[in-house]
Amino acid sequence: MSTLNDSRFLSLPVEIRDHIYSYVLLGIGPSKHKTPHCGPAYYIHDFCTHSSQDALVRRRHPDIWNITARNHPLLYTNHQISNEGFDFFLANNEFIQDILVTSLASSACKFLNLFITGIGERKHAVRIMGLAIEDPDEERFAKLLDWLIMFANVEKIRTGVTVLRVKLQRPTKSPALFTPVGEAWSITPKDEDMMVFNIIVGDAKASWAEFDKSKKSDWEGRQRGTQRILNSCYDVGMESVKGRESPWREERRVWWEETWQTIHEKFQGWMEIMDDLKGPMVLWYGTLPQQLQSARGLRGMLLA
Repeated sequence: MSTLNDSRFLSLPVEIRDHIYSYVLLGIGPSKHKTPHCGPAYYIHDFCTHSSQDALVRRRHPDIWNITARNHPLLYTNHQISNEGFDFFLANNEFIQDILVTSLASSACKFLNLFITGIGERKHAVRIMGLAIEDPDEERFAKLLDWLIMFANVEKIRTGVTVLRVKLQRPTKSPALFTPVGEAWSITPKDEDMMVFNIIVGDAKASWAEFDKSKKSDWEGRQRGTQRILNSCYDVGMESVKGRESPWREERRVWWEETWQTIHEKFQGWMEIMDDLKGPMVLWYGTLPQQLQSARGLRGMLLA
């Protein structure tokens, strides 16, 4: 590593260094994914299962810093750059453990535990972390949320960082602009089937704000899809579509509102579950014996 005095990089203003970090440390590496619904997210189990053998010998848990530095040579430069870059990495990426199979939910919780243990005191730099699951029933949703509430309390994670990301299939298909009689094909936008919602653990107000952002974004997307189809039809000379345009826009609007009414009711149910869980948890934590208030003790109870 170079000395601080030799580093031209550190002579740059911090704003420029952060801009460079944004090119190097955002949404890269084998464990990231990106969709139209969320920014780059790192699957935590990749950090927990692919640590170097040296790191595992030195420590009882994976060395998250070691894995990150190994993937990003810039962090080898010197101590200050390593600290700056790693903090930037934690603060500007999303660390979400996806539960692809519900039977692996316990493993997902363990991976999240390993991740937060691995970064140690740096956990306060993390912007977003949590679990993600597709279309959970109320029982599964309540169990995961209950665990995340306990996890956030034990680890003293600040409110707004821990999330339960729920992915839902859109309940119905949108009406077609045009469907020929006796034919199987139709003219209709390819509306995204998957909808993603962030439940901010322990914060219903912030969760509803996320809901409103998702709703606004979805409406804008449906409007773009509507206009794209109409423009395509007019470009190829389908003038007969003009008489269908206004009714179709109205059908799309009604369909969209009904879709979001259904989702609003489901989301309201989730918030009621969180409210039921949040109240008793505060009282329960207040009566725990001192030895069970440690992160290690409670993690053992939860994951046994």
